[in-house]
Amino acid sequence: MSLTLLDPTTLAVITGWLEQTADEMDAILARSAFSTVISEQYDRACGIYDPETGGTVVQGRTGLPIFVGTMQFATGVVIDKVKREGTAPGDVFMVNDPYIAGTHYHDIKLVKPFFHAGRLSAYLAATGHWMDIGSASPGGWNPRATDAIQEGIRIPPVRIIRGGALEQDLMDLILGNLRLPGDARGDFQAQVNALAVGEKRLGELFARYGPEMVSTAIAESLRRAEQHMRSYIEEIPDGVYEAVDHLDDDGIGSEPLRVALRLEVRGSEMHLDFSASSPPCRGPYNGSLPTTVAASYIAIKHLFPDVPLNSGCFAPLRFTVPETTFLGARFPRPHGGYLEVGGRVIDVVFGALAEALPERAVAAPFSTLPIFALSGVHPETRRYFVTILFSGGGYGGSRDSDGLVNGALPLGIARAPSVEVMEQWFPIKYRRFAIREDSGGAGRRAGGCAALCEVEFVGVDGVASNLGDRMKFAPFGVLGGRSGQPARIALIQDGITRPITKETGITLARGDRILMEYPGGGGYGDPAAREVELVVRDVRRGYISHETARSAYGVVLRDGSLDVDVAATARARAAR
Repeated sequence: MSLTLLDPTTLAVITGWLEQTADEMDAILARSAFSTVISEQYDRACGIYDPETGGTVVQGRTGLPIFVGTMQFATGVVIDKVKREGTAPGDVFMVNDPYIAGTHYHDIKLVKPFFHAGRLSAYLAATGHWMDIGSASPGGWNPRATDAIQEGIRIPPVRIIRGGALEQDLMDLILGNLRLPGDARGDFQAQVNALAVGEKRLGELFARYGPEMVSTAIAESLRRAEQHMRSYIEEIPDGVYEAVDHLDDDGIGSEPLRVALRLEVRGSEMHLDFSASSPPCRGPYNGSLPTTVAASYIAIKHLFPDVPLNSGCFAPLRFTVPETTFLGARFPRPHGGYLEVGGRVIDVVFGALAEALPERAVAAPFSTLPIFALSGVHPETRRYFVTILFSGGGYGGSRDSDGLVNGALPLGIARAPSVEVMEQWFPIKYRRFAIREDSGGAGRRAGGCAALCEVEFVGVDGVASNLGDRMKFAPFGVLGGRSGQPARIALIQDGITRPITKETGITLARGDRILMEYPGGGGYGDPAAREVELVVRDVRRGYISHETARSAYGVVLRDGSLDVDVAATARARAAR
């Protein structure tokens, strides 16, 4: 069918229908999941994908951004299997292999071929984070893993449902390797429910408009997104832009891991080359090609937020991610710390483009998730549990605004669950949950502050691990802005506080406390250019101390009050 027959109203209706379908799939998955990591923390995503390439047609708007790229890879490997072995209505495929599908073992990806009038017309996919995947550490967060076998069960693309019937033997094999098989079974069914809803809504769309019109509308949406992105890239001066950041270490040794980006812009295309990054590491802080590509997508989409989110948006981008680097590592290199790897990839893309696009430059966000994985026995229900504790950090400042305070991880947007839900489900008590003062980097536009959270364990037989980063290398500022504060995780036992970096096998007794202080975002621009009234406002809100107002911004307040000493402030700022 000719594109000229596609009027703007029909295009808008079909596009909106697709978006609503993916959003409804997200909602069904969250509301029917058993585990809080999906239902409360939103560690999941659903979408619709191209039947030939696996490229993203649309993804639910509340799904994790990292899955925009990685689910394309997951659908692609399922398409390869279908081409070899065939498929039929009612089939559902499962995969979690991070080396071909991205992220980590926890993220179980279900992919369902969609048929209309007997023709394979699209793929539906639903990803959910299963709380335990059978690793050496409960919850799967193993900072001491030295190969992928220690991190859980690896699932290549397999047909888990054939013609609508569950392959029970295969499911039994998978669940038999997990600590929480009941929760996993419930989360699996929630994903299947989401796929069923997507199939129903997509079927209604095809029945109303016909496959040719729907395909034409999808093609036009992809074309427009690509054209839109190319127009932005053309505004960037041709040239090579570079940036380097680091992970603290790999959890085994003490050497930092270098993330180096050489970004070349030519016309309407962009080439991201990570060849100068560190080699694969022994510990679990390796990435894979799908994860590195997806993280780069997130950073670029942050800079150009109005470009529609589909595979056309990323068509002008090319990547070089060699297997000789830890960003493109292969099996059996461990990968459980992929969140840290992807976070640093986002940061170097921001850093490389800050010089080229100062009007769009963004300082580094906190880009770390020092997850405290906690397991044990609930003292009342006697039920074994596994959960994860984490909080929010600060985003980087930009030309137009300060960074977001207590934001979700840019890589994932998985939110910290409510205090009430966590205390109801697990034997923990929140003793403090507050803004971490002075954590954001100073700048004309300040980096956002992070959260500070202190949790008391009140269960039995507690065993924990901590897997995080950004304790040595803080989120950087841009264009004269200062760095945010690094992360700090501590364990308080018997009145003694000790820092925790990357540890496993931590034993907890009733009354032990975990203190989590996340990093703030980097600042944008010279702090001396920040308006005095904004500095005073930040002191009033508890974002910064009186001392930081003076030392970082040159704003002097009288006697610990909020009254500005105008003369002293003028002298302090002139001295800078």
